[in-house]
Amino acid sequence: MQESRRIACPDCSHTRRKKNSKDCVVTVKPDGAEVYFCHHCNSSGVLGGVVKEEKKMFEPQVVSENLDKDHLQYLKSRGISKDTAKVVKLFGSEKYFQRLNKKTKSIGFPYYKNGNIMAVKYRAIEGKDFTQDAGGTSVLFNIDGVNPEKPLVITEGEIDACTLIECGVENVVSVPTGAPLKVSDGRVHPSEDKRFQYVWESHEIILKVPKVIIATDNDQSGKALAEELARRIGKDKCHLVNFQDYKDFNEVLLKDGKDSVLKILDSAEPYPVEGLNSPESFQDRLKKLWEKGTGSGHSTGFYSVDDIYTIVEGQLTVVTGYPSSGKSNFVDQLMVNLAKQSNWNFAVCSFENAPELHIARLMEIQQNKKFFDGKNRMSEEEHNEAFSFVNDHFVFLTHESSEPSTIDSILERLKIAVTRSGIRGAVIDPYNYIIMEGDGSETEKISNMLTRVQSFAKSYGVHVWFVAHPAKMQRYGNDLPRPDGMSISGSMAWWAKADVGLTVHRQEENTEIICWKCRYRWVGKTGQTELNYDINSGTYSEISDPFG
Repeated sequence: MQESRRIACPDCSHTRRKKNSKDCVVTVKPDGAEVYFCHHCNSSGVLGGVVKEEKKMFEPQVVSENLDKDHLQYLKSRGISKDTAKVVKLFGSEKYFQRLNKKTKSIGFPYYKNGNIMAVKYRAIEGKDFTQDAGGTSVLFNIDGVNPEKPLVITEGEIDACTLIECGVENVVSVPTGAPLKVSDGRVHPSEDKRFQYVWESHEIILKVPKVIIATDNDQSGKALAEELARRIGKDKCHLVNFQDYKDFNEVLLKDGKDSVLKILDSAEPYPVEGLNSPESFQDRLKKLWEKGTGSGHSTGFYSVDDIYTIVEGQLTVVTGYPSSGKSNFVDQLMVNLAKQSNWNFAVCSFENAPELHIARLMEIQQNKKFFDGKNRMSEEEHNEAFSFVNDHFVFLTHESSEPSTIDSILERLKIAVTRSGIRGAVIDPYNYIIMEGDGSETEKISNMLTRVQSFAKSYGVHVWFVAHPAKMQRYGNDLPRPDGMSISGSMAWWAKADVGLTVHRQEENTEIICWKCRYRWVGKTGQTELNYDINSGTYSEISDPFG
């Protein structure tokens, strides 16, 4: 019997943030040779003599409709007929299942896209075991059967998709990866973001369908999956099935028949969006607020700032401050902190800096060392580690033309970033690089712009930081007054539309962080604090240690 163990990859571990991650499987062959394969970089070889190989192309076994009586009996037990099996090209197979520790008969679920088999998943006809052919592409099951002119149903499993087809609903797909493995506070943990590549692979069809009906399982993982699907697709396009006391559509079919399946499907309601819900929709949040009080958002990474400001998905934070006050650096620091502690991904729309310069700044914050020449410059190893970190967690909206972008073009790219990269935060810095379209006064244009940004944030569950410069203010002696939402050029809407308003105000020694508006008490409160700013590394730190 072959022995195996896990080690840090000899090829890629030195370039990664977590250098000790054991993603490399070493197998001891009968002749004693130790061969390895890394699931992170896909390199392989023999320990002591690395031989890199290209990742093997997906080569599925020959698929045929060879369902025997045992396969058909299993499908019948799930309410699925042979005719439905033919629609989605199910086939019979014998596969080895690790938990069962044997080969056994299974149903093969082929995943087609544009007529090509992209992946094959197998379900044992005994138990609830799954396996799949290695090397497949993550796509939606039955995506080739979708009519983009009709509503699309998304289920959590292939059997549920087959159930709806059995009931005459053929515009249905299933996610390939099932329920998320890790759920936190009722949501998919950011570490699971890479599992959702199938949404991007099918985004062209999803964009075309008039609406998407989400029908994931009626349990904690299923509800978290529904939330993440709706966030990536756009909640304004989604409806949600309420299974009541049932687990899923297959259970409805087996217990109460086709009519009940169709009745529950027809009763799907628009996906709940913050600001459009009944009080019952907020019951869990309300209980959390009652139990924990304020500050239940994500930490900024600074205990003193957390006392007045925490970060919640789906909200708009307006940040202001004088030029060179450090407001952009402060937002960058928040993003790096969230990427480190919560594994968030971000989109950066920063028109004042070339992307390579902004990347360098993020790398400095991540390493707390200088990018360029000078004292305390990061080493080559630290450079590679920092770049890998930024590459894993950030995407950039570039501004290549001579004309500024419109807010609509920015939001369209941010929507793509949600679908493709699963971003949970975005920064637009600064607003005066954006073309103001439409009729009306500057005040009205800014108000409409912020309304669209806020709507995007809520619908896609993305926290947006919008940086805006204040208008020129009169100096009193040597002091400049601290700007707030009413000081921002152009419109009172900056104050009115913000969920949270922050000012970054640099003093001679320290930098003041001032929260001048907080719409929700569980997020924070009005007030101010101070942070140290290290000009050499461009990083902030606490002034004092609360535990010192």
